[in-house]
Amino acid sequence: MMARPRILVNCDLCVEKDKPEDRRSVRIYEPYLDAVVEAGGLPILVAPSAPAVLREYLDLADGVVFTGGDDYPPSLYGERPHATVRAQHPDRAASDGALMKLARASGKPALGICAGLQLLAISEAGALIQHLPRARAHMRRDEVDAAHGVTLAPESRLRAIFGKESLRVNSAHHQAADPRRLPKTLRVSALADDGTIEGLELEDPGERFFVFVQWHPERIADAAHRRRLFKAFLDACRRMR
Repeated sequence: MMARPRILVNCDLCVEKDKPEDRRSVRIYEPYLDAVVEAGGLPILVAPSAPAVLREYLDLADGVVFTGGDDYPPSLYGERPHATVRAQHPDRAASDGALMKLARASGKPALGICAGLQLLAISEAGALIQHLPRARAHMRRDEVDAAHGVTLAPESRLRAIFGKESLRVNSAHHQAADPRRLPKTLRVSALADDGTIEGLELEDPGERFFVFVQWHPERIADAAHRRRLFKAFLDACRRMR
């Protein structure tokens, strides 16, 4: 029996309030891990780490999932924070940025989710819209995901995966990649009905799987949607072994 592809999954960093700085822990929402396992992968949790350690993690792995989380610091793209920004811990932001650059250079497959898409835009010298004008259409206040339509770009990997022009997706974000500062190395693969960027891929990916979405496929109510996207990612990881 062929071994499961090993998939790095970046974790959130939590620091307990009113406790010393060394009372730190890492956290990951279980649906990310469940989706990887369901598709045939073996998740490896990656705590915020130094680049040299991240390189060793990546050497062990067949692919990377970049998870969602709080906002990346606007200083990373040369802006002051909007009042609504809830910034990642700087150690996670630094580690995630280093892991993205290493993954990009490695040639290995990657799947990015929500803040993962935003991290890709930042890493490629792009920027974010710090607070969407119609944020309520993309993030509800009651812990239940919003929902809206997206259109998949022709010739995109997402269009090939789902075999259709449009999808109904869940949504839980108030930021998005800024189309005015979209890096030339990236192309838009999905757009929301209001024009918000909902998918990014490499401009010239060749055969490489490097797919980033703004929605949350790991917890979408449509199980077939989740399975289709994660299966495509895991299949790409198997081909790279």
